[in-house]
Amino acid sequence: MSKKLLKNAYVLISADDDVEKFDILIDGDEIEDLLAPGDSTEMDLGDVDEYDLTGKLIVPGFINTHSHSVMSYFRGIADDLSLNDWLFKEMLPREDFLESEMAYYGALVSMLEMISNGITTFVDMYMFTDEIAKASYDLGIRAYISRGLSFDTDEGWNRRIKENIETYEKYNGLDNRIYIGFGPHAPYTVPMDKLKEVAKIAKKYNTHIQIHLLESANERKQYNLLDVENTGLFDLPTIAAHCVHVDEKDIEVLSRNEVNVAYNPISNMKLGNGIAPIVDMLDKNINITFGTDGCASNNSLNFFNEMKFGGILQKYKYGPDRFSVEQILRMSWENGGFALETNIGRLEPEFKADLVILDMDSFEFLPNDLSRLKSHIVYSANPKNVFATMVAGNFLYYDGKFLTLKEEKEQIYEKFHKFYQRIEDKYNNSDYSDIHNDDRDI
Repeated sequence: MSKKLLKNAYVLISADDDVEKFDILIDGDEIEDLLAPGDSTEMDLGDVDEYDLTGKLIVPGFINTHSHSVMSYFRGIADDLSLNDWLFKEMLPREDFLESEMAYYGALVSMLEMISNGITTFVDMYMFTDEIAKASYDLGIRAYISRGLSFDTDEGWNRRIKENIETYEKYNGLDNRIYIGFGPHAPYTVPMDKLKEVAKIAKKYNTHIQIHLLESANERKQYNLLDVENTGLFDLPTIAAHCVHVDEKDIEVLSRNEVNVAYNPISNMKLGNGIAPIVDMLDKNINITFGTDGCASNNSLNFFNEMKFGGILQKYKYGPDRFSVEQILRMSWENGGFALETNIGRLEPEFKADLVILDMDSFEFLPNDLSRLKSHIVYSANPKNVFATMVAGNFLYYDGKFLTLKEEKEQIYEKFHKFYQRIEDKYNNSDYSDIHNDDRDI
């Protein structure tokens, strides 16, 4: 693979840096160097592909730390229901009709949306982990995948654990960008003794944990985080999604165990669950990241929306001076890399070449005052400003085109709609009482 040189663009190395002009030299899947403009002409760089990115802004790739990619089929369903009705009356019955090939294309569609929105890494909990891993590998995106684990019977539990282990053994570490963890759904669907079992297995495989914690007010009556802590689950690198209804004691538990929190502002508000106390958690040095959640509860995988509305909600809750643009960008970039223990989220040597190129030739970036560009990214930009998305040194999306598709986009759409219709036809011809879905993995 020849080297790549991204020339003549403005660059934001990290959330706390200033925007400056650099040429970025990429070797393989890593950033080799940042060069002052013009320096590359005086150097012997060998075989290098050059890209003139005049008028563009290069930033780290966005890291989405909570998603359910297969749920693209459920976008626009049950928009006006509570979490309980949304989950048990609409989502779980439909999930009963999912099949492997359906899952592959459902995940693929979500990944294409993420890539076109500047997301270079996503963290996913669901069933059909093999299919999600395959789609991730085929498209070239960086993925951290776990099998959603819930308990109904010992037989069902053991089957899910077996699936999770098999996916780990098949895909973990593939291409240095696909990693498999374990995903106990939540303490209200997984008893404490089973959480202990997951902790023991995950320690054996030296991998990460994904879990939903205190998403809804009702969960406070069902468990507390001290009990979860005592299972040993937090001894592993853990990403806890939501944490909307944590109190001071819960925050202490999260802080002393260095649990990473995935803030999902739009999903939390849409389902009526509330505003997570992010500023209080940041005050206790908890590592906070952003997640989109799935298309069924968001309904978009638009990371720009998460930054903007996530920031505005914290300003509303705590005051406009308590949540800065830099904090929001850290949660979008470096904090995700820290949570995943991977050199991503910054544009500097020895970090992975995961980046997004934004086109500043648009109304959203006016005025083109360098001191305002961070604000523009958070509060003004949107997916149409994404010119290119690169993961591990490879362009996955460039100037409106997906470069790693194995099928025509129209064929993917056609298959997706065929599968969607099959799910809806079966759902509409079924009776809730006939559906016994044992995969509560949302």
